[in-house]
Amino acid sequence: MTENRFSALARSIAGDVRTDDLGRYLLSTDGSIFRKTPAAVVYPRHAGDVAKTVVFARSRGLSVHPRGAGSGLCGGALGGGIVVDFTRRMNRLIRLDTAGRTFECEPGYRLGELEAALAGKGLFFPPDPSSGEYATFGGMAATNASGAHSVKYGNVADYLLDAEVVTGDGRTLMLSELETRDAEALPPNLRALYRLYMENRGIIEGAYPPVRCNVAGYNLRGLVAGDRLRMTRLISGAEGTLGITVRLKFRLLEKPPHESLVVAFFDDIVAAATAVQRILPMGPSGIEIMDKSLLSLAGKTDPTLRDRIPIGADNVLMVEFDDFSAATCAGLAEAARECVETAGLAREAHLAVSAGEKARFWAVRKAAVPILYRLKGEKKILALIEDAAVPTDRLVPYFKGIYEILNRRRIPFVTYGHIAKGLLHTRPLLDLRKAGDAALLKPLADDVFELVHRLGGSVSGEHGDGRLRSAYIRRCYPDIWPLFIAVKRLLDPAGILNPEIKTLDDPNQMTGPLRYGPDYRAGEPGRNRLRWPEGFVREIEKCHGCSKCTTVTAATRMCPVYKLTRDEEASPKAKANALRGLISGALPERSLFERAFQRVMSRCVHCGSCFHECPSGVDIPRMAVEARARYVRRFGPTLEYRLLTAAEFAGRFARKLPDAVKGLADTRMARRAAERFAGISARRRPPHFPARDLFERVPGESGGGRFRVLYFAGCYATYIRPEIGEAAVKVLTAMDMTVSLPPQHCCGLPMLAKGMTRTAAKRIRRNLARWGRLAVAADAVVVTCSSCGLSLMQEWGYLCDTAEMRIVREKTMHISRLIERFPGRLNLAPLGVKVAYHLPCHLNVQPSPKSALKLLSRIPGLETIDLDSRCCGMAGIWGMSAANIDLSRRIGAEMIHRLDRSGADFGATDCPTCRMQMEDMSGKPVRHPIEIVAAALPGQPHRQRG
Repeated sequence: MTENRFSALARSIAGDVRTDDLGRYLLSTDGSIFRKTPAAVVYPRHAGDVAKTVVFARSRGLSVHPRGAGSGLCGGALGGGIVVDFTRRMNRLIRLDTAGRTFECEPGYRLGELEAALAGKGLFFPPDPSSGEYATFGGMAATNASGAHSVKYGNVADYLLDAEVVTGDGRTLMLSELETRDAEALPPNLRALYRLYMENRGIIEGAYPPVRCNVAGYNLRGLVAGDRLRMTRLISGAEGTLGITVRLKFRLLEKPPHESLVVAFFDDIVAAATAVQRILPMGPSGIEIMDKSLLSLAGKTDPTLRDRIPIGADNVLMVEFDDFSAATCAGLAEAARECVETAGLAREAHLAVSAGEKARFWAVRKAAVPILYRLKGEKKILALIEDAAVPTDRLVPYFKGIYEILNRRRIPFVTYGHIAKGLLHTRPLLDLRKAGDAALLKPLADDVFELVHRLGGSVSGEHGDGRLRSAYIRRCYPDIWPLFIAVKRLLDPAGILNPEIKTLDDPNQMTGPLRYGPDYRAGEPGRNRLRWPEGFVREIEKCHGCSKCTTVTAATRMCPVYKLTRDEEASPKAKANALRGLISGALPERSLFERAFQRVMSRCVHCGSCFHECPSGVDIPRMAVEARARYVRRFGPTLEYRLLTAAEFAGRFARKLPDAVKGLADTRMARRAAERFAGISARRRPPHFPARDLFERVPGESGGGRFRVLYFAGCYATYIRPEIGEAAVKVLTAMDMTVSLPPQHCCGLPMLAKGMTRTAAKRIRRNLARWGRLAVAADAVVVTCSSCGLSLMQEWGYLCDTAEMRIVREKTMHISRLIERFPGRLNLAPLGVKVAYHLPCHLNVQPSPKSALKLLSRIPGLETIDLDSRCCGMAGIWGMSAANIDLSRRIGAEMIHRLDRSGADFGATDCPTCRMQMEDMSGKPVRHPIEIVAAALPGQPHRQRG
């Protein structure tokens, strides 16, 4: 870091400080409508770093803004001072005590990680916000998060036992220690806090609305119990304005082993609200509602749900019960179903019996916000009035009132949420880039919150106040608003901890600064190198910052680099954020060609997992390619890029050389030279090219069946491991198919991944020209390489859109998927071996990704182990680079560990570079699944183990 006003802070802490434009811009947004660029970003390593940061900020009049996953909807993690991000370094589980049913963690630890750690232990942490897979405990405590089951289990504050907190003056306090002291033994500011409560207890306890969920303002209720100060409840929901938590301790509950789910569809919202009143006395663990807009998208997102959703249904209730008795659980569900049907409230109600159906409905509900961002058009769903909650017996007038307000203003909207506790996430659709829509923010909020106030509700049920609703707290609590101000001054006298949240009574705060406001302008930064059917700018703007791509558990495959590094730059959303800064002018145009910007783009390894798993369908890999391509267009490809993408040329040339000459490339001296001059790691062994390639081993056409296959072998099966291509042809002809092996070039994916779009386009054009009528006549274009398959099915469309390309794209499939279509055509003999299979990322994002595993399981006597692992870390040619090899191996370590412990005779995978990583790190031999299948054809030798 160059010398600046934060240099002293950087030298004094063990963590990292970012003050560059890009590093600050990446943390200028969260899941809200706002954008606020901080002066600096701190990634602390421990509590001492946080304390020093607060002291530094206070001495210089800077504000401090703690940040978790950045998934908040209210802008509570944004600010113009120092943002303290806990996800990179302070993200550990410190202690898990299953016997005592407690755990301790740092604030950057995520709920999804805890759930993985508790698997099989019969315990659970009840609060379950929809963002729980990636939400951090620091962020959840800051907003006092709840979730779908809070009607039965409550909020985070109900489980917080203790916390270590850094106060506004830089001191560190353990809250449990305060609760053991008499009032007179407390520090002066906390003695004053004690007296403030005792002198105003009657007013405080009667000032809060009678709702099941409320995080608006500060929770002063029960602040003193038995003459002891209970700070944990005050800190919960304070959004980092009274102290920054650096260590937390929570209690766990025994998890009921049985769950039942009733899915009931209704013709109008009033009928659903009435049904809720009938069901609540039965003690459900949760009741969720989704309206027709979300139902429609649910059917499109998950086709298996389409037939379960009645045509014309206005909304659905998902009613869940849990219990330690299976009979009780099932009985309650049946009673709830009968209740809504016999009363004539529900159009249709049924029990979701299978675990799969339950999971699919809950998956849609959890992904509601990102899914709704798929709605076409310029208007997007907004967080504004989405967190209002009213007493459940006033749901009907609330529904009628809010529908009247929105319809009167002709604002489209969607509704979903935790109806069991009176909390409806009503999301209006507006285009804030239009002045007219942006001008609706305040009057719409005024109208809705006035309705909520009349009905005895809260403006913030669980998401927090943030920058969005802090201006309404005074109106919600006119009697105790002065007490909130007094509490803030006692615990943060300098006013530096998230000062724009909770106690800033500014009615204009919700209208700016907006991420996309009337002053937002976006333009294409130069000529596009790829095709963007909906526009490059629009694709960038599709990312709304939900943070699902920062999930670090096996719940998602994305993003292998982020999972390991926890570095914001590595997250998929960082690519979209950086490019948005570029197109909007927030970052200078030259940034694209600077090392820091390209480092962000190079953290995308082009595995495709984020595009496949992103609920909003943002094509991050294509964005990264576009950015690299523009860089390569200006500066040209490096020697490393040229060598790593030259497998086809090397194969054609090297196979003609004597073995002694070929062997020179694998000497220590040659590998060191390759690393020094080309950046290719000396620890990677170069491939061996056999003397005869696939075209010299297999004729241009084989077999004589009516079903015609055009086989695209790819560089690996052509020049490096031609036995894969031989096996493929052998299996397909055994299935009575005619196999054509036309002249072919590299699929272009390695070049495309490195931004070498011109070279990739040439390969594509040559392939299409050579195949001609063969592609038209073929019933299928078959690949054995998963990366080649992804290239033909998807990536070729990045560069061209010809009739020939579309024919190839529509007919392309992996060989195991083709075999799956004709199961009766293949007879297999026993193989007495044990094989461990790894599913490549590029196959995982294609149709029928498990087809290879299923194919292996058909072989009699073959014991197949699914490694069920994440990315192997090789990521195509990315892992060949000296700059990436350490990270590559660390990513792949988990899969290799599973392979080594599997007891398998050999590994199996469909991807050439996954195979290279497996062989390199494990030492076990690795085969392509089609080689194993070919060995099991009748009449083949060597079928016994070993």
